[in-house]
Amino acid sequence: MPVNNNPKLFQEWIIKAQNDLRAAEILYREKGPSDTLCFHCHQAVEKYLKGFLVFNRKRFPKVHDLMFLMNLCKEIDRDFQQLKDDLITLNKYYIESRYPPEIRVYSRQECKKILSLAEKLTQLIANKII
Repeated sequence: MPVNNNPKLFQEWIIKAQNDLRAAEILYREKGPSDTLCFHCHQAVEKYLKGFLVFNRKRFPKVHDLMFLMNLCKEIDRDFQQLKDDLITLNKYYIESRYPPEIRVYSRQECKKILSLAEKLTQLIANKII
């Protein structure tokens, strides 16, 4: 479990999350690889969740499962339960988009939906930190 007592660590998680979101936005605009775009959306939300946990000094293991992270966040703020359906949707883009034979090409419409979902979730989580 990462040590979460570094006051700047949560900011580093958020900066990395914002970089992932920006990368996804660039990939969408430039019609880049859809699997990479969706992966970056997942990563942005994952890192915002971890940033929230670090901000609240909650330990967590090295994990990429958004539902697991949501459950840890929910121990701090019950409102995270409201994100469940969106996190379930986004969670599948971690594995499906990364490793053969699961690699898929997603439609432009699906990419826009996932990007919008990631933007919405990161903003909701950011509002919990500020």
